[in-house]
Amino acid sequence: MNKFWVPILTSTLLACNTPTDKPAAESAAAITPAQLISPGKGIGQLSIGMPADSALARLGRPDASDAAMGSALMAWYGKDAHHYRTAVFTSMNMGNENFHRIKRIMVSSPWFKTAGGLGTGTPLAVLAGQFRLKKVADATTSQNGLLVYTAVGRGISFDIDSLTRICKAVTVHGADEPAAAYINMHE
Repeated sequence: MNKFWVPILTSTLLACNTPTDKPAAESAAAITPAQLISPGKGIGQLSIGMPADSALARLGRPDASDAAMGSALMAWYGKDAHHYRTAVFTSMNMGNENFHRIKRIMVSSPWFKTAGGLGTGTPLAVLAGQFRLKKVADATTSQNGLLVYTAVGRGISFDIDSLTRICKAVTVHGADEPAAAYINMHE
């Protein structure tokens, strides 16, 4: 009888020790260009410096928008139960161009990831291990329970839930640009 149970117990114990998660390198390799967050460059099909009309052509009419002083904020919400948000902040180079260019792109969907697999849902401690983060003082976000951290000189910022310390949104901007926009992008 023992001869029968020993192989079964051995295989069961070995099966319990096998990792169920893919290694980070494998999951990072599965990230497509459509979901890639590139610090200082863009997110998915949107790029920093791209004309705002291109964003409208790709994403359609925004669900919400605001404009002031040559700047505009457009937001699109997912049609599923999560209502993830994509927001684009644009501005016009007054006197030199008569159209708006994308200056900041924010996403709250966990579908978008950096090449290293980081994005919404990532703990602050993990982000701090990959980026040199600096807390950005912002009274509006603090009142809403968010902390904003920017990766100095990299062109990426993270909205962090002040209680859970989990990333709620990722913003990409020019590497030499501040994380804050003229019009508040944060929810």
